[in-house]
Amino acid sequence: MLTNRRYEVIPLGVLRGHAATVNGRPGGISWSEDGPLSLLAFIVADGRITEIIAVIDPAELALMDLPDPV
Repeated sequence: MLTNRRYEVIPLGVLRGHAATVNGRPGGISWSEDGPLSLLAFIVADGRITEIIAVIDPAELALMDLPDPV
């Protein structure tokens, strides 16, 4: 189980996600049954992730042109 910042418990079996390129950076998108859950972008330096940028606000995610879940 996963608990998000809204303190909803989400069974891991209903989560889906895949790798994505986010503004030219490696990243990932995850979805729950209700729609997009998060968008992550990774800042990589010397082959290591040095920063993670996360968008988890449902209002912001709804404004983005995200691909359909795989």
